[in-house]
Amino acid sequence: MYQATQHQLWPDDKLLELLKLDDRAAFEMLYTRYSAKVFHVAYNLFRDKYVCEDLVQELFTDIWFKRHQLHISSLSGYLKVAIKNRVLVYIRTQKATIDIDTIDRMMEQYSTDSKVMQNDIARLLDEGIAGLPEKCRQIFLLSRKEYLSNKEIAEKLNISVKTVENQMTIALRYLRTGLTDYLPLAVLVVLLQDKI
Repeated sequence: MYQATQHQLWPDDKLLELLKLDDRAAFEMLYTRYSAKVFHVAYNLFRDKYVCEDLVQELFTDIWFKRHQLHISSLSGYLKVAIKNRVLVYIRTQKATIDIDTIDRMMEQYSTDSKVMQNDIARLLDEGIAGLPEKCRQIFLLSRKEYLSNKEIAEKLNISVKTVENQMTIALRYLRTGLTDYLPLAVLVVLLQDKI
């Protein structure tokens, strides 16, 4: 108990020194200090608890197994780059998709320095929406731009709620497919702005 309490007060560089000496308590303190922050970065992008937990576990497992070779001057910076790399690899290899609401949130997070990126994503979204079949596009815009419920859309267009749901599924699938190749760059910008 005393050692764990003592470790809480130590700075990262001291804990990293102890980690290289196989001190499990130091590793546990680093994990406790940073795992939730690293998880938060990934979860903001994926909204998939299990994927995010796996990415965080893999990252810290890797740190433990490579503890003797690590040369880390800033643990916070190292973790930011490491989780960014794992997220990008996951997106590329798993063809992960991020829903439209997440893309909207990502666009809102951009600073003025990222205005070009924001404009590019907005342009891609607009092009994707323009490429939808007419009825599908109309339903999507009523849902996402005018914030109508599926029931309200069905009543307005004199169609069934099931038809609205089917058309929204088609629209979202089409838009996700169109943005998949662009997402790693968008994710990179967001990750670089997130603070750990």
